[in-house]
Amino acid sequence: MINILIVEDKPEKQQEINTVLKEACERFKDINIDSSIDVGTAKDIMGKKDIDIMILDLHLPIRFIDGPVYEGGITLINEVKASKRYKYPKYVISLSQHANETEIFKKDTGDIHKYIIYDEKNKKWTEELKYFLQSILQTFNNGVFHRNYLYDVAVICALQEELEYIKQSLMDVKQIKAPFDDFIYFEGHYLKNEKKISVIATCSTQMGMVAASTLTTKLIYNFCPRYVVMTGIAAGVKGKTNMGDAVVAEYTWDYGAGKEIIDENGRKKHKNTIQQIHIDPKLCNMVRQLQLDAAFLKAVKSEAQVKKPRNKFKVILGAVATGASVIADPDKVKDIMDNQVRDLIAIEMEIYGVYYAANWAIHPRPQFVAIKSVCDYADAKKNDDFHGYAAYTSVRVFEKMAKEYFVYEK
Repeated sequence: MINILIVEDKPEKQQEINTVLKEACERFKDINIDSSIDVGTAKDIMGKKDIDIMILDLHLPIRFIDGPVYEGGITLINEVKASKRYKYPKYVISLSQHANETEIFKKDTGDIHKYIIYDEKNKKWTEELKYFLQSILQTFNNGVFHRNYLYDVAVICALQEELEYIKQSLMDVKQIKAPFDDFIYFEGHYLKNEKKISVIATCSTQMGMVAASTLTTKLIYNFCPRYVVMTGIAAGVKGKTNMGDAVVAEYTWDYGAGKEIIDENGRKKHKNTIQQIHIDPKLCNMVRQLQLDAAFLKAVKSEAQVKKPRNKFKVILGAVATGASVIADPDKVKDIMDNQVRDLIAIEMEIYGVYYAANWAIHPRPQFVAIKSVCDYADAKKNDDFHGYAAYTSVRVFEKMAKEYFVYEK
């Protein structure tokens, strides 16, 4: 839909403009035309829809009952330009019979794209307006739109504590807003050889796949990042992970998906439908390289300013299961390993939602990876002793990958 707004207080002139518009637009589809007789009405219309083309009289009333004023047109231009409520039109056409005012306005503002002198006796202006309209309508009709990456990395956290670690790791952090979105986002950057790595970060309002998937979709739509990363905490599989180890989800699935049945012995049984989503093999190789960086792994633990376990810090790449509930039952973990994926290394509540949203995102699609650190073993001994350490190690691994491993092609 192409929206055209005529801002003109004289009915006869409005009718003439409408006639020209009808001729200029006859070859084009989905044209909507609105009319306004003063600045106030024009702003009301522009507050409700995005105007693509505005045809503007410069000698215009602020309110129709007060009559036209010299500053009317420029007042509208300046107020629309200065306010976040209105989107400035792609094209503004000045159509005025006052040649002197037009020359003055040309000096005052560069925000009018075409100046046409209106003459009620000489209809040359109609051909000039028609030709210009057809030219710009043809550009709209082209229909080509390129969506490009805007940020290098978008980070999703499940908890506020985890977001704070991300913010502490970034430079020049500030809160920003996205159009038509009341959610809270934070912008910052890392430095890599004097290059700024732009990062957008946020925290979900609740745990779980649905919230994570929704937030991932909004991040990709609003900020178009090259990479989507989830950081945070997870339950590790005992014997395969230690407290604080960073688990990178090579692939994930919803362990609760499938069908509940009654078997031949009358017992309830869950038949899982395993639909795995894998990260890019290039990301796997990045993680494998990081696993060999003994100095970094040692520094992560030694530099932690929170309670930490005795074991060495490791980065582990493998299968991570996602489900709707917090698990404090080792039998459930065993059931997943016995009946779904025996190579399981961790369980958590969001990664599958993030991977699914990123994998099926609009173009250009981001690379995606989740880095969560172990804070318990999904058993009755669950506590928060190493929650802070796990959140910290997760962020340290993300920061290392963002600065030294991710590729930011132009």
